[in-house]
Amino acid sequence: MAHVWRMAPRQQWFETLRLSIQQEHGKGWSVREIGATKRNPIGRCQLTRIWENRTRSSVVTPVEWKATNATAILATVGQLRTLMEERKLSLQDANKLNTKLLCGPQQSGDDFAGWPEVAARFLKSQEGLRSSTLGDIKTRVTRALEALKSRPCPRDGNTLMRRYAEKFFEGCPSGGVGRKRNLQDVARFLTYAVDECGAPTRFYPPSKAKINELIGSAETTAAEKLTPPIKPEDLAALLDQLEADGEHELRLAVGLVGLYGLRPAELAVLTVKEGRGYVGHVKRNSSSMGAKAKPHRLVKPIDVAGREGEGERLLQLYASGLMKLPKSLRNQIAMVEEKGRFQDVGAEFAQKLERYRPWQSLVARTPGLTPYSLRHGYAWRAHCCSANAMHPRITAALMGHNVATHLKHYGSWTDEASLEAAVERFNQGVHPVGA
Repeated sequence: MAHVWRMAPRQQWFETLRLSIQQEHGKGWSVREIGATKRNPIGRCQLTRIWENRTRSSVVTPVEWKATNATAILATVGQLRTLMEERKLSLQDANKLNTKLLCGPQQSGDDFAGWPEVAARFLKSQEGLRSSTLGDIKTRVTRALEALKSRPCPRDGNTLMRRYAEKFFEGCPSGGVGRKRNLQDVARFLTYAVDECGAPTRFYPPSKAKINELIGSAETTAAEKLTPPIKPEDLAALLDQLEADGEHELRLAVGLVGLYGLRPAELAVLTVKEGRGYVGHVKRNSSSMGAKAKPHRLVKPIDVAGREGEGERLLQLYASGLMKLPKSLRNQIAMVEEKGRFQDVGAEFAQKLERYRPWQSLVARTPGLTPYSLRHGYAWRAHCCSANAMHPRITAALMGHNVATHLKHYGSWTDEASLEAAVERFNQGVHPVGA
């Protein structure tokens, strides 16, 4: 009787997959299809972890149960196991971190292919920020993704941040705020990726010391970088020239900013009550947004010699409505609520002033002078232009910042004239006139 040979049935793809899982991860891991219907015949992959005491835990992954996804399923088991072991997580918590970031068949082995999804989720979490800040963050996240794609691919947070610095810091001065803000945002992005999205822990940002190495040291001192103040005699001459040229509206804006030490954008929130000037808040950031509104700040003018009382006169003129701010400036103020930002008010003030020829001549004579120098001139007069110099605490309160900020920006101001005047005042005390 002849023997009848029969071929062994072909092994199903999922049987091969289960064998691979057992070989790579040991016993206690199983996968099967779940959720298939007549309408949707391809279900999802369910992963079950069975411990030695026979307790078990199961999760449904987002990977479809089909032969072409065998590699992705094997990778998913590895990812979830790593998350569980590295972070001491349950299977369910590990799956929450990993679920939304799986990218299908292209993700395999030790790779983490979820960076585009991490970026989208991170940016969505930042949507409450003002538009300009959010725009900066989007740029930095996009750059981080570019750095991640560069060759050789960064394999940890330290390498990524160094690659980021190499690619994008060419025009960023060493020690400058630009480098600091870039790296701070990249560090926040990486921390979010690991903590909220299941990225490998090796992508945590490096230590503060290593980040400071990338920021570097400033090549110029704080005093050298500080925008110079407009000196009293120059402010007086500027106001006189504006009057002579018939630029009354611009003169009102310049006078209010210079004599009251306002941020130019604060013209949008300047009010007058019972003859006194008050300004609201124009500085919005992640720490101040959503916080309880602070009371409006009282503002007082600091006189310029020979123009005593000019600040009070301009404030009352502004309050009366007889003289208005420039129309283009008023238009920007009217759009603040719609835009959700104040920067355009300050930018319009700067543009108006920078187009004025006498101001251009003043800038040519005083390198580094900017429209913001009008505000700095207020601090200069408070500390350097009177025998009764104002206490930094009072000046800081009038200018709307704390004493530490005030001293940081204005504490280092010296020039020959102020030094000579200080010594002269001292010597007059030692050798009184007529003694």
